[in-house]
Amino acid sequence: MNKKVDNPDSLYTQNVKSLIDKVHPQEAGYGSVLEDARHFFSLQEETAKYIRDIESQIARLKARDSDKAIPVDLQKKLKRAKARSEEERQARITRITSIAKDLLALCEADSYEETQLLSAKFLGTVMLLTRGAQRNFARHHQRLKPLYKAVLTLRLVDRIIREDAISHPYLSLYRDSANRFQNNDYWRRKWEEELAIPLISAAILQDIGLQHPEAQLVLLGEEKDKDEFRLLDADDRKKLLRLNYTHTMNYLKNGLGMPAYVGNDREERHRYNKMHEAANQFREKLVQDAFLSKTGLGEILKVPQVYCSVVLSTKSDYSRQELPKGYLLVEQLGKKGAVNKKVADAFTQIVGYFPQGFGVTFIPVNEQGYEKEQFEFAIVSRLNPTHPAEPVCRVASRNLTYICSGSDEVVSRTRNLYFPANRKKLIKMGRDRLQQIIRQLNPNAAPNAVDDLVPGFWEPSDYFSDKKNQNMWNKT
Repeated sequence: MNKKVDNPDSLYTQNVKSLIDKVHPQEAGYGSVLEDARHFFSLQEETAKYIRDIESQIARLKARDSDKAIPVDLQKKLKRAKARSEEERQARITRITSIAKDLLALCEADSYEETQLLSAKFLGTVMLLTRGAQRNFARHHQRLKPLYKAVLTLRLVDRIIREDAISHPYLSLYRDSANRFQNNDYWRRKWEEELAIPLISAAILQDIGLQHPEAQLVLLGEEKDKDEFRLLDADDRKKLLRLNYTHTMNYLKNGLGMPAYVGNDREERHRYNKMHEAANQFREKLVQDAFLSKTGLGEILKVPQVYCSVVLSTKSDYSRQELPKGYLLVEQLGKKGAVNKKVADAFTQIVGYFPQGFGVTFIPVNEQGYEKEQFEFAIVSRLNPTHPAEPVCRVASRNLTYICSGSDEVVSRTRNLYFPANRKKLIKMGRDRLQQIIRQLNPNAAPNAVDDLVPGFWEPSDYFSDKKNQNMWNKT
């Protein structure tokens, strides 16, 4: 009997990692969205040509003698080729739909409050699976982006609908979608099938055209020896953008397209096809406008994408200290009118200044409310902060000792050590006291300058790697 190996992660963290692999795996060969696209792009022209050639042969035979029967083997070849192509297309649709439903199971609940909590949990877990600018971080971040962006898109659309921030015929059909939080099964099914799944698949597939061989050639070069995350020159950027757009739209229309109806009810078939046709058109318009910026609809994807480009950056100068700039960038784009200000405002209200999973260092207070001469660690754990610069966090240390059962706390701006003015308060304590604190929290710390001994943030990934610390979102 094989001995059971204890997984180092909680069940939730295991599920998140598994879902990431289903979209963008670490290793090829297990089936994923990425591999589906690469397979489609590599064989699309060849498959289409093969079918056209057989059809041309049949057409020529009919033209010569319309009464003569078409050879059975030729008919079988055509039938098999079309059936195989259709089977692969339906398998791709099944995979992306299944992934969307799995994601909903991880970030959606029966109530609004619980949905916000689960969404924060998903986003925080993804962020805590990263370790800053370490080796191969860019490739790792690239794997995490699609699902991270998808959850942000769901929460953004919920708020946009509630606040009527975008006027669009399709979105207006779901003004009552919040009824799904009132035990309304009709609205839960309608929202999931007609809005949530198209939104998730749009977010995941927004840049799927980059998997086409032509785009890969620009990114990797003919010898596949170039760094795909390098800064491209203007010509290559334009070329890549065009290729990405062309092949992404091709994949949505031809690589996916309409799912097959299973059943014999004519009316039900009509409703099914009509619903999916409308949902597919919405998804295509959404992705198209995210590229072309003509109607404003694409900003539902574009704003989360801009935010992800900072918090899960693939640039060589990536730094954890820069994470709050994701909020600032979206806010500035809204103020300048580069994106719809209502959409930008709705988004920044959701995420706040500090991303989920960000390691906050703060000055604690005593029972009388006076600030102590020390600092503690916490992790941002909730969405929708009342004030953007004052995140709701799960406390990760108490009296300079790591804990796994901390409480939730709003870290006020005046006690958050990310802001330089607050770090100056502790510098006055003196070098010896600061070194004592940092050694207690991090025994391996080097004897750095005093400024470094008052950290503006901390790296919580090691803390999170311990299974007992992975349930920061339980109710306290």
